[in-house]
Amino acid sequence: MWHKLFYFILAIVLIGQFGCNGNRWDVDTSSSDLSIKIQRFELDLFEVSADGAFTEDEKEKLKIDYPQLLPLYFQGIMQFGSLSQEQSWQQLIAFTSNKDIISLYQAVESEFPENSLDAEVAQMQEGFIRYQHFFPNRVIPQVATMISAFNYSIAADDSLLIVGLDNYLGEEFKVYAKTGIPQYKFKQFDRKYLVSDALKAWLTTEFDKEGGKNMLEQMVFQGKVLYLLKAFLPEIDASIFFNYSPEELKWCEENESKIWFHFVDMELLYSIENFQIRKYLGDAPFISGFPEGSPGRVGQWVGFQIVNSYMENNKKESLSDLIVLRDANKILQQSNYKPRR
Repeated sequence: MWHKLFYFILAIVLIGQFGCNGNRWDVDTSSSDLSIKIQRFELDLFEVSADGAFTEDEKEKLKIDYPQLLPLYFQGIMQFGSLSQEQSWQQLIAFTSNKDIISLYQAVESEFPENSLDAEVAQMQEGFIRYQHFFPNRVIPQVATMISAFNYSIAADDSLLIVGLDNYLGEEFKVYAKTGIPQYKFKQFDRKYLVSDALKAWLTTEFDKEGGKNMLEQMVFQGKVLYLLKAFLPEIDASIFFNYSPEELKWCEENESKIWFHFVDMELLYSIENFQIRKYLGDAPFISGFPEGSPGRVGQWVGFQIVNSYMENNKKESLSDLIVLRDANKILQQSNYKPRR
């Protein structure tokens, strides 16, 4: 059931060059009848557990209201165990009764009171309308929120997309510094990243079978996901997609040739070494061996540049054509991507 559970804690990636001369993938979203609704699981959960116990009726109501989310939360996200075991419910009670968790819940409730996510839901709906337009046979997920004690920013499973609101309380939220999470990641804990994080997580899980083994294949796969994000959320600023500061994005743009020829000269494009792939595609405060100011995830940024160049040179290609084309070498070759030294 949880084969698509997506560990998306703060590994957000970004898009670089956004065209400003029209949107090739423009869609009239006003004609769609798609409606995204959001379920506030954390509000319901803490309401019924406020007295430190669950009645059988309360358990049944949670099961009815959250038939997919509740077992996923128990077993996949929080690892309490099966819904059928009383011990699992006792672990849930211990969780919701913990003073630190209650304080965290109160912070979430204060930052995101009921009906306060209308703008994010509307933006997410626009994105999924465009997604449905270009991929009409793909599932549109039910969206819900939760708190998971910082374990997950986003979790995705089959037809469900869950946002961990405790990972979007703002860079200055003091509790983050006490969790052991590296400080450089705090800037990503901001509400402004919520929508793009959610759609990126969903696209990644939907198309994860298309990933690759070597560096180039993974760069191109991530570039495809980012290219889709650009098409589906065209109004979002580039730095938001990348989870970069404006200065970090500018660094990538100014050092594009240095990044690219580092991959070429070091013969990294066809590397299958996991540590190298993580170094250049994973989240990091900087890339060792690069000039000062480098952000992490530069491999994903270059992957987008390659895919963007490919689509610019192949105007007849659709988004679905792009996704099904799994030959990363062909995409690179036909992209004519080669920054000047």
